[in-house]
Amino acid sequence: MASISMKVTLKQPVCVLSSRTDSSGPSRPRSSAVAKAGATGPKALSFRRMHAQGGLSTVSLPRSTSRKACITYASAANMKPPLTKPEEVAPSLSASASLKLALVNLYLNVFGGFEGGIKFLVDTMFPEKVQNVFSGLFASYKQQVTISMKGDEAAASSKTAVIFRELIRAIAGQMIGVPYKFPSYHTAIREGPIDYFKLGNDYVGTLINYERSLMGNDHLWVKIDQQLEAKENVVLFANHQSEADAAFIPLLTQGAHPGLGEKVVYIAGDRVVSDLMSKPFSMGRNLLCINSKKHMASDDSATKSIKMRQNIATLKAMEKLMQEGGHCIWIAPSGGRDRRQADGTLAPDKFDPSSIELMKKFASKAKSKPTHFYPLAMATYDTMPPPTSIGGDLGEVRVVTYCGCGLSLADEVDVSNNGEWAKGLQEGDDAAKVLASHIFDKVCTEYAKIGPCMANDTPSVIPDGCVRPTQAWK
Repeated sequence: MASISMKVTLKQPVCVLSSRTDSSGPSRPRSSAVAKAGATGPKALSFRRMHAQGGLSTVSLPRSTSRKACITYASAANMKPPLTKPEEVAPSLSASASLKLALVNLYLNVFGGFEGGIKFLVDTMFPEKVQNVFSGLFASYKQQVTISMKGDEAAASSKTAVIFRELIRAIAGQMIGVPYKFPSYHTAIREGPIDYFKLGNDYVGTLINYERSLMGNDHLWVKIDQQLEAKENVVLFANHQSEADAAFIPLLTQGAHPGLGEKVVYIAGDRVVSDLMSKPFSMGRNLLCINSKKHMASDDSATKSIKMRQNIATLKAMEKLMQEGGHCIWIAPSGGRDRRQADGTLAPDKFDPSSIELMKKFASKAKSKPTHFYPLAMATYDTMPPPTSIGGDLGEVRVVTYCGCGLSLADEVDVSNNGEWAKGLQEGDDAAKVLASHIFDKVCTEYAKIGPCMANDTPSVIPDGCVRPTQAWK
């Protein structure tokens, strides 16, 4: 990336950034950027902190109730109408917030390609808790990119800064602008100042070591693509290992099956649509937003009631999709991400029979188009490992790893009572549990083939039935 030169003759503040203030205490230090003559890059500005009662600060706005409420950084062009009431009116952005957002974007355009510029903005704009998470993530990401670039730290620093520049731009839109509220059925935001699909692919794709990655039974993706083209539905029953799992199907299938990954609709839990640092990635995917039972376990009765109503709205949206046909729906029947055991072992978490029965029920409705069910194993844990605990505060600590990852499909499962799984059923057997166990076992069988690809300290092998994916996203 070419360096940016600035020839400045005036010594005056050109950018003022401040943190959020509230009535509970004094405002946090603000920073002014003063132009320095003859300097280039981030050094073109000298920064000084100052205290002030007024000035620009992040303002607290009511949450959006419609896709229309998302400012230009979440353009809703060419997307389906929200499942909201027509009388709802989107809140407008205040003049001070608009100005601050413009200043942040101006700063990113000039200095966002430099590590020092990114670090200054993080320290200035983000609350302390987010600063710590973001700074740690930046350091981890840069370290792994350095490994991927054969030790070229300068090139890794530049590449990391460029990727994080766009991530910060997206997060700034949520912090300073009107936060985006996901409808029950969200379609990927691809147009406007930010292509959120590209943002996620750039971020995650940089961490994939394609020389170690694996695709199992790749021919089944051809069959799936044909079924979707025939306006039939496909349901993928998958284990879930990383908050970035929605990016791996597009990244690993694009080379051999262009465009297929963009068609997938993911059943997403509340974390990926609520966490500040997850939202930009989620905005670039097609989602059916539902609240996870695991995370609802600690909620009070009133909160549970609200979340259950949200889930009902999502189920209605999913029913409509299955009636339209031509949709590929990804669901993790475990209800959450896999976790390493105390001894360090990692395996798919058990599937909840009720999740599989739910999809089976929707597929069997009279107006639903023919639906096909596939088990899908995903080996993605090490790329972006989840925290060891379930639940807790949003804004979890994040680390990343440059490593291989893998996807492996199993043959289509006939979920009817004529299917292989039903053979040998005895009177009194719980059919739902037997079916869930049958699908889960197939996922585990496929996972055993691809799981080792994540381990950077073991030889890289290609098991029977697997191939290396083509790196099409660069």
